[in-house]
Amino acid sequence: MTAEVVIMNKKGLSLAADSAITSGADGVQKVYHSANKLFSLTKEHPVGIMVYGAASFMEVPWEVIIKSFRDHLRNRKFADLADYGKEFMDFISKDERFKNEELESIIVYRVFSDYFKNLIRDVEQIIGENKDAGQVVNNEKVTEWLVQRVNNSIADFKQENHSLLEIDYQSFKVKFADIVTEVKEEFIPYDFPEEAEECLHELAFQCVTKDCFSNGSTGLVITGYGDKEIFPVLINYRLEGFVFGELKYKKLIERKIGYTPDIEDGVACITAFAQKEMVHSFMGGVEPNMEDAIFTIMDQVLSRYPEQIQKHLNINFTDKQVQELKKLGIEMYRSIEDAVDEYKQNNYIKPLLGIVRSLPIEELAKMTEALINLTSFKRKVTRATESVGPPIDVAVITKGDGFVWIKRKNLVDSELNARL
Repeated sequence: MTAEVVIMNKKGLSLAADSAITSGADGVQKVYHSANKLFSLTKEHPVGIMVYGAASFMEVPWEVIIKSFRDHLRNRKFADLADYGKEFMDFISKDERFKNEELESIIVYRVFSDYFKNLIRDVEQIIGENKDAGQVVNNEKVTEWLVQRVNNSIADFKQENHSLLEIDYQSFKVKFADIVTEVKEEFIPYDFPEEAEECLHELAFQCVTKDCFSNGSTGLVITGYGDKEIFPVLINYRLEGFVFGELKYKKLIERKIGYTPDIEDGVACITAFAQKEMVHSFMGGVEPNMEDAIFTIMDQVLSRYPEQIQKHLNINFTDKQVQELKKLGIEMYRSIEDAVDEYKQNNYIKPLLGIVRSLPIEELAKMTEALINLTSFKRKVTRATESVGPPIDVAVITKGDGFVWIKRKNLVDSELNARL
């Protein structure tokens, strides 16, 4: 895992990344503290790149890809930072060194299996609820629930007008039928009827071609300045890999510092990537998982309120009255949610960004490093794997001075390598 932060204001930006990398499987994991996740583009370009998630792309380390892009770019400059992002994606898409047809099955497997695991968990919850209610649960009933969930998911995917990959379904089915069978046999512990298997092929196709990414995908952050931009810009992509020679990727966010607070992303912003819960806690005054738990409990209480009233007061509501009470519960939930969000904005986020907007570059660098350290310390004092850790690489980018390292781990002994 990883922790990365970018802080921007009108003066420039600072970016920081930890150096921990986790490897291993089957419950045995090792954490190393030597990974490079933050890169300068070149000394001629005021642009920085960070990666998180998978350490490689199509089995090629990201460090190799980024440094190959440097050679490809040379001295060419672009008016907007977005053009650097487009050029980078175009470079990856066209360079045959990053394509490997044998690895496409791995891409399809991890996208489909990650999605299918979550779907199976939903069905297991339905099974548990029915058993708790004293209902008889057999394979036929489980198959019915599973097929229903699969078909609902396919319908949801089809509502997305845009496909990330333009692939023919029949060609996909022929090439990756064995992958669908492998996933089915791994996660369905009973005989699944052949007539229902078609929906699994369709679901795999939709997962791969639509906005669905696996845990093995990579996040890419490109930030800095285009040649004509005077305020910093940040663009975040997510990349999966190649399928039928097409690159699956998506632009997640694009943040720009504007002239006034009410334009675009305002005059200051703090953006965290990968393990970002501590940054969000620092900004919003509450740990995100705790906030989610509170609102989940609140939703459960409000949704069951009509039944509880009838049970404890020994009265019966009509179906219409029950629906009205549930509607009122939804309105109360949304009202509370909006009030909490407004409180966070007015008492935590806006005052913090009001300070960040005027910080000098040196203070931005200290702040990004402190936020990474905060995440690292939290992982250290909990039972979770210490997947965020020092040394922390810190850099700043300004319009005038370009990319400048503030802190950088030195993996090369200068005395032994005088030529460097």
